[in-house]
Amino acid sequence: MPPANEIIALKPARTGLLLGAVAVYGVVCAVMAAPVGPFEVNGLYVFLAAWVLGIGALLVIDRPAGRFGDGGLALVKALWLNLGVVISSLYVAPELRLLLLTVPLFGVLYAALHLARRQVALVAVVTWLAYVAGDAALITAAEAPVLAEARLLLAFTVMLTAMFFMASEVTALRRAFERRRLRLDAAMQKLADLAMRDDLTGLYNRRYVMEVLARQKALADRGHVGFTLCYCDLDHFKRINDRFGHQSGDDVLRQFGNLAEQAVRSVDFVARFGGEEFLLVLVDADAEEARRVAGRLGDQTRALTVDPRHPDYHLSVSVGIAEFRPGESIEDVIQRADRALYRAKTSGRDLVIVG
Repeated sequence: MPPANEIIALKPARTGLLLGAVAVYGVVCAVMAAPVGPFEVNGLYVFLAAWVLGIGALLVIDRPAGRFGDGGLALVKALWLNLGVVISSLYVAPELRLLLLTVPLFGVLYAALHLARRQVALVAVVTWLAYVAGDAALITAAEAPVLAEARLLLAFTVMLTAMFFMASEVTALRRAFERRRLRLDAAMQKLADLAMRDDLTGLYNRRYVMEVLARQKALADRGHVGFTLCYCDLDHFKRINDRFGHQSGDDVLRQFGNLAEQAVRSVDFVARFGGEEFLLVLVDADAEEARRVAGRLGDQTRALTVDPRHPDYHLSVSVGIAEFRPGESIEDVIQRADRALYRAKTSGRDLVIVG
């Protein structure tokens, strides 16, 4: 995808190209025009002026779309463009009209790049009906030879039908491409999640949380919001694996991860830092607020059921807290939280220590 400034630069170019093409078409019609039945040349000039003004209005109204067919007025644009071409072609002599009638064919094809198949069919049908109505007006006025007009109508019908089927193929290919693009986007998102998520708990992994810390440090060093770390370690986790099995241990890790996510705000980050260690990054929070979060998390952890067969067996967590100090490195703040965690472990576990 091109940068935003390139997209913005391209919008006037597309609009100018479309208006330029319309202007050229109008000049060609004006040069080739001749009085035919009820269609007088002066009427052509009035019609072309109204048609061009309508196109300009649609482009202005649908300007956020940036290009033909991307906004909600795509169908209206396609219909207005084709109707203008068909009606203006009626001001031209039959022997020259077929040349102009090739233009709405490309309008149908172009609509297929941006509209659904039924909408493309609507554009084609309305285009054909508009010409039939205009052709009937010419014949009724007895100013146009019926046989020549019938041949012209037949030729236009065949060309329009062929173009519609070609446009249908384009629409089908576009839809297939869109489905593949969506699948690719989903696959890429899954890969991105795998790159930043822990397989077992679904929390952020160590590599990604280090990137988060680098961004938060950059913000804090520039005088923006700071952050505080809660370094958590599940107490006696090896006993759970040894007594209840690794499946129970995995379930405990997942349950604790869910509790940790529920204990923090949406702006915070929770990561599995390794084994039974977890890191909470509390954005724009001080050590006292982190202590309250860790206290709630400790209470909820003690209420966890490790194994339904042993409801009296409870889990606990030790937490070391470190508030980021401007100018220190990420490694330094993690080490302070780690040292605080170590003191919590050596002081009896199930404690929250601020470093």
